[in-house]
Amino acid sequence: MTVRAAWLQTTGQTREDTRLTLAALLTPSGQSAEEAQLRSRPGVVPGGLVLTGSSPMQCTIGAGRAIVQGKDTAQGAYLVAVTSPELLTIADGDPMYDRIDLIELAVLDDAYDRTGVTEAVVRLVKGVPAASPVAPATGPGSTIPLYTVLVPKGISAGAGGIQWNTSAVTTLHWPVVALGGILPASGFKGAYVGQYRDTAGLLQRWDGTTWVSYPKPVGGIAPSTTTNGAYTGQYRDNGGGLQRWNGSSWQYVEGASTVLFSATQWLTTQAQSVAPNTWTVLNLPTVEVDEATGWTTNNTYTVPRTGWWRVSAHATWANDAQTGMRGARVMVAGVGQGRLTWLTPAGNGAISVGGSSLIRLVAGETLQLAGFQSHTAAIKTLGGSGYACTLSAEWIKS
Repeated sequence: MTVRAAWLQTTGQTREDTRLTLAALLTPSGQSAEEAQLRSRPGVVPGGLVLTGSSPMQCTIGAGRAIVQGKDTAQGAYLVAVTSPELLTIADGDPMYDRIDLIELAVLDDAYDRTGVTEAVVRLVKGVPAASPVAPATGPGSTIPLYTVLVPKGISAGAGGIQWNTSAVTTLHWPVVALGGILPASGFKGAYVGQYRDTAGLLQRWDGTTWVSYPKPVGGIAPSTTTNGAYTGQYRDNGGGLQRWNGSSWQYVEGASTVLFSATQWLTTQAQSVAPNTWTVLNLPTVEVDEATGWTTNNTYTVPRTGWWRVSAHATWANDAQTGMRGARVMVAGVGQGRLTWLTPAGNGAISVGGSSLIRLVAGETLQLAGFQSHTAAIKTLGGSGYACTLSAEWIKS
């Protein structure tokens, strides 16, 4: 018979019939063409068969469930449950060399492997001591490797025993889930189109050729850890700011993620004396808003994001004298900007001079407000009584 069914015939259903048909509920192996249809992915149901050191030279393998695919495809897959911890004793170390022991889950089926035994076991396979030891070959039957244990030379219960919570123990087994389940693992190709896996917290789908991260097919917003976009137009959340992949780099989205900054010199006690005929950087001690934490001193703002910015600036001057000019200028990386420079004659009263403009800035450049006056002696800026010196900036678009 090449077509088999479970629990159909009134008599005659074999164990092989049952294993092969129940495998319809299991994830196919799919790691090679010949494995695609009748071989199931072996492995341990997540969370099971945990190794715990119980004494210097003994460990337990905890309860759990697993799938063991038979060596012969016709065997089908064996569903195995370890219902209580299994105790294993490690032999003392060799006097001269280290060795590596193997712990594995095995299904022995005499009908196929001619071992004379039919049972499922957790067993220890002792390695061979050597200057450069390797794990021993698996034992008879159909198996899943669970762990290797490095047994140092001369080790015993009296000599400290195995250090179970160190790199002496290496986990070899892999997780397995039912058909359609999301597999918490990586490092293997998918078994069928539409299979999902969770790798390092990122959901991926097998498209028949490669694993595709979840945001690609559905247009979802990728996490900030996504270094390169999967397609033009993909979005990612970068620390609360929305970015769009333009095919070669991430660009912040216009209108979707602003950056605001504003600092002011507005108290009378903050007034600053400015010498004549030189552009002098003004101190702005009061910060109203700084969403990117770019204001690191009293007079310098470090641009956090490349793109077009709307920059506004004003310098207000006290009525210390009525001659000469009064000015304000925005400095970018220490260089005055022509489109952000303003001058006006002095008058009989306080003078406020400034304005705003769009300017393209590069992340890492600095912004400063400088004041200028051409009277013959020093003049103070003016704060209080409704006057202030101020510098503000707003990111507009990439």
